[in-house]
Amino acid sequence: MARLLSVIPWVTQNEGASIDEIESRFDYPRQTLLRDLQEVVFFVGVYPFTPDQLIEVDISDDKVWIRYADWFSRPLRLTPQEAATLLATARAALVLSDEDTPDPLTRALTKLGTMVGAMADQAIDVRLGDAQAEILDEIRSAIDSQVRLSIHYYSYGRDRVTERLVSPLRLFSDHGNWYLDAWCHAAEAARVFRVDRISRASLTDTPSDGIRDSTSGFFSADADDPRVELRLDPSAHWVVEQYPCESVVEHEDGHTSVEMAITEIPWLERLLLRLGPAAVISRSDPPITEAVASSAARRILSLYDA
Repeated sequence: MARLLSVIPWVTQNEGASIDEIESRFDYPRQTLLRDLQEVVFFVGVYPFTPDQLIEVDISDDKVWIRYADWFSRPLRLTPQEAATLLATARAALVLSDEDTPDPLTRALTKLGTMVGAMADQAIDVRLGDAQAEILDEIRSAIDSQVRLSIHYYSYGRDRVTERLVSPLRLFSDHGNWYLDAWCHAAEAARVFRVDRISRASLTDTPSDGIRDSTSGFFSADADDPRVELRLDPSAHWVVEQYPCESVVEHEDGHTSVEMAITEIPWLERLLLRLGPAAVISRSDPPITEAVASSAARRILSLYDA
């Protein structure tokens, strides 16, 4: 992010630059640069996102031109809430940066912090999730070097640790957790791994083979996966917001009916144990039965009896 924020004003001030110039000056891999310009910068703007409100990126004959939208020529006026939000976002971006020297983002953050006030440092605390620093470093190295990564991963759905060989695609933070978007060679499919569930990671000498297929989201159900319909009390409505539901029906009495695809029974067991009497299975496909929660509870109690 810091590198991209340095490229944009430089290209603008120079009224365009060749891709080779940008790649050399900013140590920016060509394919990454083109992707960031076309898939990130090109969509930066403000509501209602009409052409005059978006940054314009033009790439032609291996040369790049960047033109600011009309909106960006206006003086910036922020409400205290907007300033605090921007400050928090900028600090999150700095966490992702390995740069030790001041850059445009750092300088802008300093000015913004001064504007927000002296208490900004105490008022805003940015945390992108718990993960071992050495594992994050190994993932970043694998992405930069485009080599496969060997990981020991705890699968929450299967409730067991497995060793995987993956080709890392991107590292990102979402809702307070770090995630690795990668191609899993065991599953022969794209997968998203929570980094705090990776207990070990090591680089290999095997190239990633140019794999660039990314996941479209955190979960993708197959047509033959069993489905379960849950009737949720109002207190359990958080399930709708936290987990992918294929259908949601809200009833007048406050209850909600949701249909979910289930790939692993242990995951459903833990969910039902968390929900307790706030959820009831109203319909299910084999091999899911209405006794799945009570069966899991009995297994847990047997551990205490032992």
